[in-house]
Amino acid sequence: MYRTLFTLLLLAVSGISMAGTLKIGDNVNVLAVRDAKIDLLSKSITFGAGEQAMIVRFDAPTNPGSANESQGRVTSDAWLLTFTPPLTGNFSLSTADPRTETDARKAAQHPQFALQNADGSSITLKKQHLDLPQSSLLTNYEDYLPASALAAQTPVIASQAPAAAKQTTAADKTTQTGSLSSVQSEFLKLDASQRKAFLRWALEL
Repeated sequence: MYRTLFTLLLLAVSGISMAGTLKIGDNVNVLAVRDAKIDLLSKSITFGAGEQAMIVRFDAPTNPGSANESQGRVTSDAWLLTFTPPLTGNFSLSTADPRTETDARKAAQHPQFALQNADGSSITLKKQHLDLPQSSLLTNYEDYLPASALAAQTPVIASQAPAAAKQTTAADKTTQTGSLSSVQSEFLKLDASQRKAFLRWALEL
């Protein structure tokens, strides 16, 4: 935990950004994503650090083995997925790839979503069924996304300790700024190879 927090601080002061890019697999329809950048052309989503949330559906042709696309599509109910992405690099979200109409309908009834790192290792994924309308024209799916942990905690902290917040002195602020500058200064003293080695250690690579 402390290593991760220190890494966040170090990368912030050194100007290095952290972001994991999620590759969306076939038959996964993304309905809404919280605080992320979506690239529809490449079917990818770029996430920052911390817990993320998105709403998805299984979505496939009614008859995957047919070249006739006019038969329509079969979709599942909406599912809320929450997870913590890797700090950097690519990872993927996949679901079933049915070959027949029967398999497609079974997959839609009980969709399975898998989240994996680039090396194939699994990423912990929490799934929650959402009882929402099928029509995307009448539903704003973003309304069903949970607030981020930081946003949810901020009002509570403000209401519980307003006096404590006011007691922050100029000396406290000076100390915090000095500590931040000290970390940045020490990091910038390292040569390129030392910085690379340190970042690999900090990111647990």
